[in-house]
Amino acid sequence: MEMFTRLVFLAILTTSLCACEKKGHDSVTDEDMAKAMERLSFVCTHEADHLPAISDDAQVLYRYALFLESKKGAKDYQQIGRDYRLAYAAGNYKAATNLHNLIAQGVVDSSNRSKEVTAIVKNLISQSIPGGYYDMGHYLEIGYGVKKDIPSARAYLRKAADLGNPDAQYYIAELLTKVPNTATTMQSMYKCAMEQGHSMAGRRYASYASVTNGYKDAVAGYQLSTKNGDNISARLLARGFEGPEPSDEFYYLALDKDEERVARYDKISNFLVRHEHLGAKIPDLDDIVPLPPAPLPEWDGTFKWKRDRDSAAPPSPPSEELIQRMAAEKNLDPATGMPLAAVKK
Repeated sequence: MEMFTRLVFLAILTTSLCACEKKGHDSVTDEDMAKAMERLSFVCTHEADHLPAISDDAQVLYRYALFLESKKGAKDYQQIGRDYRLAYAAGNYKAATNLHNLIAQGVVDSSNRSKEVTAIVKNLISQSIPGGYYDMGHYLEIGYGVKKDIPSARAYLRKAADLGNPDAQYYIAELLTKVPNTATTMQSMYKCAMEQGHSMAGRRYASYASVTNGYKDAVAGYQLSTKNGDNISARLLARGFEGPEPSDEFYYLALDKDEERVARYDKISNFLVRHEHLGAKIPDLDDIVPLPPAPLPEWDGTFKWKRDRDSAAPPSPPSEELIQRMAAEKNLDPATGMPLAAVKK
């Protein structure tokens, strides 16, 4: 195996976050490779199994901040930042992730952006939140707030994948596409991320299954990816139900021709394209176009995701009493969510 491939292996498969012995590039031994291969093994776990409960009060603040952030038009990012900060201080890891992203983007005020961002991420890691490891991997990769360090970035990302973070599982699987003899682990990671709602992982899982003649897995993968909002997977299923010849390696899925399924998947794909910016999904896909041999049910042409969205009432804003109480509990400024000591400087 070429030295370059050996190095790629070790960079991708590093899982230990401890300080390790520094080695030169030419010192990669067969023993190193054997240990790397042992670390390549992957057992699927879901992120939800590693996440703490969130209090109702923290959720009220988080949901309203998310609502304000998602609204069309001008946004009051200082109010959004305040609500995210209070929710984060109360233990809402979702608010923490959104907060450090907005601070890094420069739209939420901070006395020291990179310092606050890395402090938030380190706090998530201290709680073993899978997304915290993913975020640290990202910041190490680009050198934001920390010294750029690609091997360490990969180690954090692999740790996040092992803790169930679907974005990390997808990321590591993408790296493995460049490494020979790792398809089993690659597909395991794609599948694990797919099962957690990662639409792109589902498409990649299905695509590889298709080219290796695993058509049943490919169809199931495209179906789940479509549920998770991937318009291209819906389009590929539509083409598959047109009954192409086996020689058509791009579209052939070993499916019988079915014009009604073609029409429905095309409608689904078009719907997802139109609503992609809103994060549309098709949770009722199996009620619209179940996979064979299930018969096609009647369908009125509507989608549960849109019906639910159109009928949903906006969340109520947090009360002033809640804001004051949560700020006082954590010694934060109720106007900004920042520590009082920092505001008074």
